Amino acid sequence: MTDAHRQAASDEPPAVSASRRTHLPLASILGYGAGNFAFSLLGLVVAVNLQFFYTDYVGLSAGLVAWALLFARLFDAFVDPLMGWLSDRTHTRFGRRRPWMLGAALPLGLAFYGLFAPPQLEGQGALLGYLMLLYTGTFLLWTIGAIPYYSLGAEMTDDYHERTQLIAVREGWGLAGLLCATILPAYLIHLRGGRDGYGAMGAILGAATALFLFGAGVVSRERREFSGRESMNPYRGIVRTLQNPHFRPLLAAFSLSAIAGAVPATLVIYIAVYVIGTPAWWTQGAPDWLPTWSYYLLLYFASAVVALPFWSRVAATRGKKGTWGIAIALATGTSAACFWLEDGSIGLFSVILVLGGASFGNYLALPPSMVADLIDHDEASTGMRREGSYFALWSFATKAGNAITGFAALQVLEHVGYVPGQPQTAAVKLWMLWMYSWFPALFYLLSGLALRRFHFTRRDLAAVQQQIGRA
Repeated sequence: MTDAHRQAASDEPPAVSASRRTHLPLASILGYGAGNFAFSLLGLVVAVNLQFFYTDYVGLSAGLVAWALLFARLFDAFVDPLMGWLSDRTHTRFGRRRPWMLGAALPLGLAFYGLFAPPQLEGQGALLGYLMLLYTGTFLLWTIGAIPYYSLGAEMTDDYHERTQLIAVREGWGLAGLLCATILPAYLIHLRGGRDGYGAMGAILGAATALFLFGAGVVSRERREFSGRESMNPYRGIVRTLQNPHFRPLLAAFSLSAIAGAVPATLVIYIAVYVIGTPAWWTQGAPDWLPTWSYYLLLYFASAVVALPFWSRVAATRGKKGTWGIAIALATGTSAACFWLEDGSIGLFSVILVLGGASFGNYLALPPSMVADLIDHDEASTGMRREGSYFALWSFATKAGNAITGFAALQVLEHVGYVPGQPQTAAVKLWMLWMYSWFPALFYLLSGLALRRFHFTRRDLAAVQQQIGRA
């Protein structure tokens, strides 16, 4: 008997049994996965474009932008556990998750538009207040839709490998959203130009966000037998979730990887514009609407799309933990290599992005699938289906790490002398490179060390599913 099985057997039996579900219809997989297009589209556009838009177009200082983003993301992070609890205990004829997804869709699209269409305001204080209000509102609505959405994916199938496939399809849709987010913003901004271009981009992509999330809510189907179970209060639920001995190292590894990726996401446009620059041959040969930073993002996420099937096959033979470990090692090396970027080094950066993008595809698909396995372990101990609690805590750790590291990166730029829209000094460029390369490399390395403490295999999953009657 494995350790996981002994742990499950020593606790209370499940209060409610449920039949095993496998072999999901293709329509269910694709329909559910389409919702991630909305979250990825919105998420990348905000992560990459927002701070640059407010510093270089709206005129808000980098330091104040950093404070606005920190406040909003930390507030949003603390809402996550409450939203997970609400989602777990919701009981309607439409299910636990879908009402939240459907209700958040249109308001989220409208908030996204407002974020990129600020009115003409006088003074830094007014601009700061507007950004804080709209950014906080946007990500509050994001949480209302996203926590139930990602929780739903953990309960749709009980099969170890089908979970990986389902999450891979979902992240494939997400990567499609990321690819659109690399091309469409630059093109739409170019059509109108300046602040008007950003407003038009916000309107069109906000409508797409609402449409895809609403469509996923309509098409997805839940398991009725998971509704109506007793639920813990949110605070006790957090404690009980962290008591899962397999979840703690997995959460630590994921959080450290999220911190590693936060600073590059914040600084990629700054690196593209101020460190590498735009060579004359690019200006002469590329379309007017395609800046170099858009090409970099496209290359990165296209590589992630191509790599997804590869990682799925590797995971089937080497297991999820071993496969994720390979990707972490690759991410560590590619991050460190960015320190040698310089003026005109588009070729070097392209190679780095292809390898780094391949690693990113693994990061999207495998860790959430591993969490889904641990939720069965939790059910064997508590008799509850607490997907919302797990993914809320998962989301909280990610958002808190992103908020703090993104804030720190912008504060560093402010204090080393960054001047929007002007050539930067050698010291500013050096700080950009340090933050873009060695900082994430260090945290990826720490993530790999944390992952070594994770021990939950396919055999362990089979044992706990035997315990809860879904072997």
